[in-house]
Amino acid sequence: MDDALLSKEDPEQSLVSYCVSPGEQFLLCLEVTTVRPVKVFVRVKNLKSNSKVGKYELPMDISSTVLEKESFGIKLVQASIAHKNKAEVKHYIIINTGDGLSFLTLEQLFSVGGEIPRKWQHSSFNDTITSFHGYNVRGCNVQVVYATKLGAVVKFDFNIASGAFKKLEEHKDVAADSINTCSPCMPVDIDPLTTYIPELVFSSFDNNLYSLENTLQKLPIFEPMTENKTLVSASGVIAKQYSTKSLRYYVANVLNSGCHLFKRSANDDWDKVQLFERHVSSEEFSPFADCLVSCYGRTQLRIATGSECGKIFYWRYDYRDELILESNELEVGREGDTVYGLQLLGSNVYYMVNRDFIDCRTIN
Repeated sequence: MDDALLSKEDPEQSLVSYCVSPGEQFLLCLEVTTVRPVKVFVRVKNLKSNSKVGKYELPMDISSTVLEKESFGIKLVQASIAHKNKAEVKHYIIINTGDGLSFLTLEQLFSVGGEIPRKWQHSSFNDTITSFHGYNVRGCNVQVVYATKLGAVVKFDFNIASGAFKKLEEHKDVAADSINTCSPCMPVDIDPLTTYIPELVFSSFDNNLYSLENTLQKLPIFEPMTENKTLVSASGVIAKQYSTKSLRYYVANVLNSGCHLFKRSANDDWDKVQLFERHVSSEEFSPFADCLVSCYGRTQLRIATGSECGKIFYWRYDYRDELILESNELEVGREGDTVYGLQLLGSNVYYMVNRDFIDCRTIN
């Protein structure tokens, strides 16, 4: 799409992932070549100006099997480090290539020649990292949790002062099938520099949600396992925070069913409260169509899912009165286009269409 925020330039390269920085200052896009030898690029667009899009090749040694695994991701994490009695902020780019996670700062990305990123290598050659989340913790560390195709969950620290890694936890065979997504459940308005360890929510093709906070828990979605109804994505939000407890809501996107909303009360009761249906003309297959949930006002939730029909499906829900206040379909592509990679910042929902372009729309 010619007027999109960022579009594919080269037919031998694919846009595989993106992220938007806090404050919507920068759009970072991960791009890989579809021919060997595999090359990795990061494109950077300043969303606050009309400056030229920067493109930077990363000096990464990528094996040919990475293309076959098709598991890529990019995220930007703000981390603080004490320097001369002051807190110095570092912006770390974390890149998933399926076999490991690579770390570099924005300064390293922009530097001439470029440093080789530090890389955490996943221990199992036969496994693939599917998704991850990184966040700022006390000290000089960025903490990362990731999930894998063989159902494992791993947590480790990256020391931003020394560049060293330290494994903290590894849970093997968590799920009976591949874990497809990993996303945080946290308050919407939290400061990105706050040292806040979020609950991590995982979706698995075994049709269960999994939660990692102090312990690892299974959260059923009550959807019978059938050939065409598969859980592909999940997201959570803390709607109310009390002194020691909280009210949380989760959405689970199930192919050929819809977006299921669950409530986890302050007493830890787990209930299904609503099904938001997508009205589509053909059977759904894509594991990429993700979902998100965010708080809006005092008692409302905003819920959105991607699709395989060129649309973003969006709902506004009042959880106090248990009413759907708005239901909308945003046409952002053509019939048959896969819309995914949703990210909601303020009133802007960002998305990717196929591996061709990245854009955003404004919602209420």
